[in-house]
Amino acid sequence: MSDTRPQIPRRALWPVLGTGLATNLYADFMLVVVPLWALKLGATPSQIGIMIGARSILPFLLSIHGGVLMDRLGTRRMMLLFTGLTAGLIPLYPFATWFPMLVALQMLTGLFSNMHWVGAQTLIARMGKGDAHYLGIFAFISRVGSIGGPVVIGLIWDFTGVWGGFAACFAVSLAMWATVVAVPGWGEHGSTAEAEAFARARTASPPPPFGWRDALPRIGDYIACVHLLAIPAVMLGIAVALLRHTPSTIQASFYITYLKDIGLTATLIGVLIGCAEVPSAFGSLFAAPAMRRVPVHWLLVGLTALTIALMAITPLLGGVFAFLAAAQILRGLGHGLLHPAAFSVIAKALPADAQARGVALRTTGNRLGALLLPIVMGFVAEVVGVEASFLIIGAGLLGIVVVIAVWSARNPAFRSVS
Repeated sequence: MSDTRPQIPRRALWPVLGTGLATNLYADFMLVVVPLWALKLGATPSQIGIMIGARSILPFLLSIHGGVLMDRLGTRRMMLLFTGLTAGLIPLYPFATWFPMLVALQMLTGLFSNMHWVGAQTLIARMGKGDAHYLGIFAFISRVGSIGGPVVIGLIWDFTGVWGGFAACFAVSLAMWATVVAVPGWGEHGSTAEAEAFARARTASPPPPFGWRDALPRIGDYIACVHLLAIPAVMLGIAVALLRHTPSTIQASFYITYLKDIGLTATLIGVLIGCAEVPSAFGSLFAAPAMRRVPVHWLLVGLTALTIALMAITPLLGGVFAFLAAAQILRGLGHGLLHPAAFSVIAKALPADAQARGVALRTTGNRLGALLLPIVMGFVAEVVGVEASFLIIGAGLLGIVVVIAVWSARNPAFRSVS
C-alpha cells in the first residue's frame, strides 16, 4: 500500500493538519460554553434543543453551495473568508442575553465554522487522494486538542465565567484563521508535480474574483451533488456520516445538561467529554488497517450501531462517574475510527474535482441530523423527561441502522468485499 501512497510536501501537509486541530479545538470549546451559557440564562430543554439545532440550519442549506464555491474559486481563499467571519462574531456571545439573538449567532457561526471544516477536509482529501492513512492522521491531529480541550474550557468557565469562556473561544477562532494563512497557495495539491502544475495554471489563468452572484446558491449545483448519491459507496458513506454524528449532537446538548442536572461540575463534564476524545484520536489511526481486514460496509454499520447504543444507555449508568467514563471511552474509539473510514469510502469514489462537493454533501447529511435531533429530543424530553428521551431517541436511531445494514447486505456493490 505504501508504494502507491501519494507523497505530500511537509510545508503543505502540516498547515492543513493544523486547520483540523484548530477547528476541533474551537468546536470543543463552543460545545461546552454555549450550553452552559444557555443554562445560566434559564433556557428550557426545548430552547436548548432549538439553540443547538440552529447551528446546523444554514450548514444544512448551504454546505453544498460552499463546496461548489471552493471547487470553483479556491478552497484556501474561501476558508480565509469564513474563518475571519467566525472570529468577528464570537465576541458578541456574552451580549446575547436575548434568546433570538443567541439563536441567530448560533446560525451564523455554525455556518462559517462549518465551511472552514469542509475546506480543511477537502484539502486533505485532495492531497492524499482519499487514502485512509492520511485521513486517519488528519483525524488524529484534529482530535489531539480535544483530549484536553474540554477540561481546559471547563476550568476556564468555572474560574472566569462567561467572559473568560468566550475569550478562549475567540482566541481559538483566531488560530483557525492563522493556520489557513500558513497553507501555501498551491497547498490544495499534494505532490510536487501537481503543485507546480497548479502554480503554472494559476499564473496563466488566475481564479475569478468573488462577486455578489457567487454568494447566491444555484439549483443546478444542488441537483448535481444529489446525483452523487447514485454511487453506492457515496450513499453508504453519507448515511453513516449522518448517524455517526448523532451521538456527538446529543453530547453537545442534552448529555451536558443531563450531567449538570445530576450535579457534575463543568470541570467534570469536561473530563467526561475528554474521555471520548482520547480514544477517538487514536482510533482514527486504526481506520486504514481495519478497512483492510473487515468488509467496509460491515465496519461502518457495526461501529455506527455501537456509538449510538453507548450514548443511549447514559441514564442507565446511574450517574456513576466510572461507568460514564467507560461508555465515553468506548464510544470515542468507535467514533474516531468511523470518521476516516467513512471519509475514505466517499473520497475514493469521487474524482478530484468533486472532492469539495463530496465533503459538502457529507456535511449536509451531518447537519440534517444535527438540525433535527436536538429539536426532536428537546420536545421528547419535555414530554417524558430527559432520561427517557435518551432511550427513545437511541432506539429510533438503531432502527435506522438496521435498515442500512439490510440495504448494504443486499446491494451488489458490496458483495465483492463481503
